[in-house]
Amino acid sequence: MQFPNRSTRRPSWALLRWSAAAAMIAVGTGAHAADDVAGYLTYGAGRPVTSSGKCVHTLEWQPGMQLADCEPKPPVAAAPVVEVVEVVEAPKAPPPPVVVPFRLSLDMLFDYDSTALKPEGRDALVALAEKIASSDYQSVQITGYADPIGTKSYNQSLSQRRAQVIAAYLAGRGIDAGKLSAVGAGSADAVVKLEDCKGRRRAALIDCLQPDRYADVTVTGTVQQAATSTGDTQ
Repeated sequence: MQFPNRSTRRPSWALLRWSAAAAMIAVGTGAHAADDVAGYLTYGAGRPVTSSGKCVHTLEWQPGMQLADCEPKPPVAAAPVVEVVEVVEAPKAPPPPVVVPFRLSLDMLFDYDSTALKPEGRDALVALAEKIASSDYQSVQITGYADPIGTKSYNQSLSQRRAQVIAAYLAGRGIDAGKLSAVGAGSADAVVKLEDCKGRRRAALIDCLQPDRYADVTVTGTVQQAATSTGDTQ
């Protein structure tokens, strides 16, 4: 009786099992093939050997080594959030108003005991109006003064009328009439006292008291205005 020849060739599944076992032995001993990638057991063209879906490490493997998709990729750090803060400048406070005085000699503007402007008086007021108009003025106050010759009531009335003439002329030269005011102070705040000129005849007395005949023009405006309008127009 002849028995069929039994082949000595092992089935392919047995070879695979043997290969896997050999691979595990190699890992355990730290041995690896010459074409292995450092830290990984490979076959073929450097492809990693896997077990249970994971790449097989050799004893040379250290954290940070990477082959193909063997190791989980480190999480990508999120880009830092840059907060943009808009800096808003606080509005600047407006400059405080300042008072700028002008003093006008009434003898230059008017003849003695008169309210009619002289030609040179008009020229002086034109120059004053230009200074005021070029500034950021808020108010213009005109205060007229008279010398002490005569009664107080007459001097009060004369100084008031002269202040009003000055205000009307400035308004005619473009100064806002709503910002103009005119008052008379008579012989108050005299620069020269009557007793300082006593004993003089009329012409000499009038000449001696000339400093008492004047008008103060007070302009209230901003600091910028003060820089362009300061001065004494006398």
